[in-house]
Amino acid sequence: MPKAPKTKLGKVRTEKVIHPNSRKAAYLAGQVNRNERVQISKQASSLKLEVLAEKLLWFKERLDPEKKVFTKSDFGSLVQEYLQRFDSELEQIDIVRSVGKRQGNPHSSRENAVKLTIEREKRQIDEGSFEVPHVFNAKNLAFFRAWNGEIKYVKNIKLSKISSKDLEKGSTEGFSEENEEMEDEEEENVKEKPESAT
Repeated sequence: MPKAPKTKLGKVRTEKVIHPNSRKAAYLAGQVNRNERVQISKQASSLKLEVLAEKLLWFKERLDPEKKVFTKSDFGSLVQEYLQRFDSELEQIDIVRSVGKRQGNPHSSRENAVKLTIEREKRQIDEGSFEVPHVFNAKNLAFFRAWNGEIKYVKNIKLSKISSKDLEKGSTEGFSEENEEMEDEEEENVKEKPESAT
């Protein structure tokens, strides 16, 4: 008669202890560092998208609903209004500071943040890297107006960079309907080329 297999009771398999100087320990430490970097990168990109979405919503609320196409010069007053959006908040901080007899500088951190933001935006305008929604043709304007404010669709909105020269001289160059139609045709041709190659 065959013997029954022996059962091992009470033995629980424990994980091997990893030596701190081993290659496996270095690999696991690298994985942890990578996961932390990826998480920080995701947080930074989501924060950028939130800020951009807030900016685009501000412009969307103030666009003239009557117009079908805008020029860069039309954005001059809107951009100036955008740069002055914190003026009332700064005035309130000054009022609070002047009324109370508190020592120190209340709301100084918020005031500094606002001033840094305004300086950065003015510098972007001077350098020509201030981004606004590309509402200089009817197709993009219709898409922008249809946008409901969801952050996940911010990447689909086409942006244009605007400079102080564009705002001052009333530039309309490159934004006629013919030029926009040619740009649309070029985009369609670029999209069609990979399909025809396959």
